Amino acid sequence: MTAVRARLMFLCMIWPVVAFAHTDDFFNKNPGPHRGQMRMAGPYHLELVAGKDELTLYVSDHANVAIESAGGSAKAILTSGKKRYVIVLMPAGENVLKGSGEFKLTKTTNVSMLIKLPAGEPQRAQFTLTGTGKTSSKKSTKKKGGTNQ
Repeated sequence: MTAVRARLMFLCMIWPVVAFAHTDDFFNKNPGPHRGQMRMAGPYHLELVAGKDELTLYVSDHANVAIESAGGSAKAILTSGKKRYVIVLMPAGENVLKGSGEFKLTKTTNVSMLIKLPAGEPQRAQFTLTGTGKTSSKKSTKKKGGTNQ
């Protein structure tokens, strides 16, 4: 009986860690392997990296194992102030979708991503990027001169 109680106590202790491991807050504090912003969308982990006029989306499962992107597509709707841009992303490697077009990142650009892979249902994720393509919801640290980074 003691072994059963010990297992039950162990499960109760780790459950909060497991249950909250995929929140936006968790991903904001732990950038993806390509230094992009991560989000969970259904069975996928999505990592969005923004470059000059280009978006790259990396797709993996919840164990961070690459998911084949061939035959899939994604659509990103970027909202920067009053401007709205639509970028279509197509397969560009094992677990990569890429799209390009003219867009401008502001202090906080919202990105609504809709992804459809052949083996699953369409999924949606929300990202927030800064003018550098990095996340804007990470912990702010004060720099000299009072500007946030």
